[in-house]
Amino acid sequence: MIYEENKHNFDLFLKNWNPENWYAIYGASKDCVQLIESFDFLLKKHQFNLKYIIDDNKESLGVYNNIYDLNSASLKPENYKNKPIRNNLKVISFNEYMMDKDQKKIKIIIASDFNYNKIKKLLLSKNFIEDQDFCKYKKIAAIWPFKLENKTHLWRTDILMTEKCTLDCTFCNMYMPHYKNAKHRDLNKIKSDISIYFKKIDYVSVLHMVGGEPLMYPHFREALDYIGKNFRNKIGHLLISTNGTLVPKEETLNLIKKYSGLVYVSDYTDGVNYKRKLNQVIESIKKYKINHLIRKDISWTDFGDPNVEKFHSVEEQIAHFDSCTAPFRGLNNSKYYYCHLNTSAVLAGITPENENDYISLNEGTKSEEILKFDLGFPKLGYVTFCKNCNGCNTGINIPVSFESQGLRK
Repeated sequence: MIYEENKHNFDLFLKNWNPENWYAIYGASKDCVQLIESFDFLLKKHQFNLKYIIDDNKESLGVYNNIYDLNSASLKPENYKNKPIRNNLKVISFNEYMMDKDQKKIKIIIASDFNYNKIKKLLLSKNFIEDQDFCKYKKIAAIWPFKLENKTHLWRTDILMTEKCTLDCTFCNMYMPHYKNAKHRDLNKIKSDISIYFKKIDYVSVLHMVGGEPLMYPHFREALDYIGKNFRNKIGHLLISTNGTLVPKEETLNLIKKYSGLVYVSDYTDGVNYKRKLNQVIESIKKYKINHLIRKDISWTDFGDPNVEKFHSVEEQIAHFDSCTAPFRGLNNSKYYYCHLNTSAVLAGITPENENDYISLNEGTKSEEILKFDLGFPKLGYVTFCKNCNGCNTGINIPVSFESQGLRK
């Protein structure tokens, strides 16, 4: 989307979205949980007035005594059961919301990337107006801390450790098979990127250490220790993704535990024969009582051949960009990329680097410029690589099976 001052400026948004009002979150998702958690941490001078959560899943309706019970995919902090947040939180249906006598006073925050376009379509059909009656969670998560508390808050940032991986997935969304000479990133460059990033950013809800397979990175411990020692208080969840093919060494496990890392373990054993190794990884994580989440319900989607242009006109590319809910931003070479898939496509040599697709984190870049970019306002109104990508949750859903994925041990 192209930024228009008279429509998108932060002061106008704040005028319509006063923190003194009451709000409903649509979607009992992991992002809903993270939004509540982030607001309760960041908004020291203002309480987030959440009346209830709306969800379309009948099984989710009811009253919860802990937000982390709302969704099994939630990024749960250590000892979360002993730290309840938001007791007696009610989840209701959309029909119940519409029957609420105070419904007109309760604005909706959509907190679901997967269902955002579906929910938006429903609300528009009921004559709700975007940014007046409802908004996307990332928008309010950026603007409120900035305008109310003078804090620059980003939702999620991915940083690539290595281009190498233990698996070779044909349809890898990080385009690993396209790297002609996959290499590990220089440790000093990673440290520099992180340092420059946190000079600009006060808090990130999720910092994601990714690959390839990040545990293949020979300097993983040094990178983790640098992040944890210097910036852990600026990070909500320090997330480490692994495919479960490498058992972390004792020193690595100790550091992950020390810095309260959360390990995302992708279980591909339905298609790849490494169950014994995966169990060893899980056992080692549990032995050190490391917070973790095992992802068994994995489904792949074909983002399309990155060398083939799918959207041609500017109008098509802007519409496609606006419908995409890709949650991952990328940090590389002192640049903050809107889409980490784009970051990887540039590094793999699939697409040329374009200054429209990132914002430089140099001294002259203002915090508000970073936030506007993060909220989906690149100069052209889209990311140039969008024309070659099917996007996330855009309605282009091409499932990929284990067999066609071409996984090799």
